[in-house]
Amino acid sequence: MDRRKFLELGGAGLATAGLLEAPLVQAIGPDQRVRIVRIRHSGLWDQHKTAPAAFVYEVRQRTSIDAAPVPVGLRVTSGAFARLPLALLTGADAFRLSDVERVELRKWLTLGGFLIVDNSGYRDSSKAFDSSVRRELAAMFPRRKLARVSPDHVVYRSFYRLDYPAGRVIRKPYIEGLTLGRRLAVVVTHNDLFGAFERAPGGGYAHVPTPGRENQREMAFRFGINLMMYALCLHYKDDQVHLDFLLHKRKWKIRRPPGGR
Repeated sequence: MDRRKFLELGGAGLATAGLLEAPLVQAIGPDQRVRIVRIRHSGLWDQHKTAPAAFVYEVRQRTSIDAAPVPVGLRVTSGAFARLPLALLTGADAFRLSDVERVELRKWLTLGGFLIVDNSGYRDSSKAFDSSVRRELAAMFPRRKLARVSPDHVVYRSFYRLDYPAGRVIRKPYIEGLTLGRRLAVVVTHNDLFGAFERAPGGGYAHVPTPGRENQREMAFRFGINLMMYALCLHYKDDQVHLDFLLHKRKWKIRRPPGGR
C-alpha cells in the first residue's frame, strides 16, 4: 500500500466512534472526515480531555480540512487505527507498549502514518514520559534516532509561517522528529501543546499559556494546524509553484515571547 492509498483510507471508519472518554470505538461507518485520534496506552493517555475537540473546532474554522468534530481514543491494535493518517500520543507519566502494539505502530508509521507526541507534564516536562517515548521508538526503529527538526523544515510553513513551536508553555524552542525516508513520521513536542487548547467546564480556557498568554495560545493553534496540514500534505509547500506565496503572503506573525530555552 502506498501513502496516497493510505491517506485515501485515512478518514474512513470512524463516524460512530463516540466520545474521547468512551471505552473503545465500537463501530465503523462511512465517514470520510479526518478525525483526531489519541493512542490509548498504559499511562495517562487522556489528559486534557477537552483539548482535541477545541483544536478540531479551530481547524474547521481556519482551514478547508474536513475534520470530524468528535475525537476518539483507540489502541494501535484496533482495525480502525490502521486506516488513520495521523494520531496523537500524549502523557505525563511512564507507559509501555506491548510487543504486538510495537509491531502495529511500526507498520503504521512505515506505511505513512504521522504521529504527534505531546509531553503534557504540567510543572516540568515529564522525564518518565519522555524516556518511555524514546525507549519505544528505539525498540521499533533501532537504526534511527530522534533529532532536532530544523526551523527551516516545511512543517513550520505548511499553513502558517512560524519559527518556533508554541504550547501551554515554552520549555524548548524546538521539536524533535524521527524521519523515515524524506518525511517526518514522528514529531515530539515538549511544550504541552494540547494543554493550550483545554477548555474549562465553564467554557473558557483552562490554562493561561506562559509566558506569552493569549498570543502564545494563538501560536499554539497555528503550530497544531501546521502539524495537521503536514500530516495530510507532506512537502507540497516545497514545490516551486508555492514559492511566491511563501515569500509574499502570511508574513505577519506574533513574535516568540521571552523565556523559551
